Amino acid sequence: MGNTLMTSPAGLDLIDGISRHLNEPEWACTFRREAWRRFMETPIPSPKHEHWRRTDISHLNLDSLAPSVPGSSPALPAWLEDVIRGRSRRIGGTLAFSDGAPVYNHIADSVRRSGVLFADWAEAIQRHPDAIRRALEGADYDPADEKLTAMARAYATGGAVLIVPRGVKVTLPLRTFFTVDGARAVFPHTLVILEEGSRVTLLDGMLSPDLSTPVFGSGVADLILGEGAELTYVLFQQWGRGMEYFHHQRAVLGRDSHLTTITVALGASVSKATIESVLCSPGAVSDMLGVVFGDGDQHFDHHTVQMHMVGNTTSDLLFKVALDERSYSAYSGLIRIDLGAQRANAYQRNENLVLSRHAHAETLPNLEIEANDVRCTHGATVAPVDPEQIFYLMSRGLAPRDAKRLIVEGFLQPVLDRISAKSLRDMVSEKVDQKIASRRL
Repeated sequence: MGNTLMTSPAGLDLIDGISRHLNEPEWACTFRREAWRRFMETPIPSPKHEHWRRTDISHLNLDSLAPSVPGSSPALPAWLEDVIRGRSRRIGGTLAFSDGAPVYNHIADSVRRSGVLFADWAEAIQRHPDAIRRALEGADYDPADEKLTAMARAYATGGAVLIVPRGVKVTLPLRTFFTVDGARAVFPHTLVILEEGSRVTLLDGMLSPDLSTPVFGSGVADLILGEGAELTYVLFQQWGRGMEYFHHQRAVLGRDSHLTTITVALGASVSKATIESVLCSPGAVSDMLGVVFGDGDQHFDHHTVQMHMVGNTTSDLLFKVALDERSYSAYSGLIRIDLGAQRANAYQRNENLVLSRHAHAETLPNLEIEANDVRCTHGATVAPVDPEQIFYLMSRGLAPRDAKRLIVEGFLQPVLDRISAKSLRDMVSEKVDQKIASRRL
């Protein structure tokens, strides 16, 4: 079934097969069918659209890309097991998926006893169908991303669901890992629901070795924060070369909630992500952080949205990008303050460090402000390494390569330090350092 084309009725047959395989209720299958209909009816994003003019996907034959429905549980890849075991201390739970199928599940007893649900999609939708249905029905996306987002929703064969009950504060961080092991297309999906006054940290890992044949990926993350909830969400992307991956993350923040999102992008041949925070209740706070390190001919495209629908809300954004060799990064950010959203406070900053004369960075901040009592500012920089900094470090005995490496690490580290859970911070920092160390700089 993995080679089934997405043309009627075969596409609908595949969707029904996925739904049966996951033992979904009828409403969930209907939701998939509606997403598939939107996918079929929506044209491929045009390079003429502002949101897509820096990432061309006209070469993709989307009609030939569909997930496989596993007939039996696949094995946990040995390299992924090493990743999981290597940083297993001080972790509250780990879920892992290979080609969309669950391959690893371990939850600490303390997390289970607190009433937290951290499970794969098939289990979660049986245990909490009403909460999941409300969350999915509230999902709404920018039409510019609708085709690939609808595709991801229609064809997700597996995914992680995290539901934290009211007032529960999970002290140990949780992790999910998605990988590919032979599939031509993968569609990760993560759903996080935090009830009133709850708190948790989650790392969403997308990773694989370099791929011998091209693979397509389209993923979705829905983050729902209730009143007074606190979520730290780390999107860690280290797909291997050969992956073209598209991700849409949308967070909806309730009254007095606090969201910290940290996007770390190291891998894939092509990576494009849209990251949205919707502040729709007073007192909501969103901190959006990002680290990108590119080399070779990697292509990164990140679009962020800080959407203030009501007043007395705060958003702060810092995206840091370092580029070597012939890599490319496009960052575009939108701060939107709706009519009547008085006393909203928003800041946006993108910093780009260009390490090679062949690397290229673009930065495009945008503001749409319809209220008159707000604080809204932005800044952006694109620059090479400061030769005076190199000279200073060399005068202290460092070789030129080590001096440049130290500067790059110091440039990116302030964002990585915002990962509050030490076990996750060490894991991510180690992966970033390994990639920097592998470059000649």
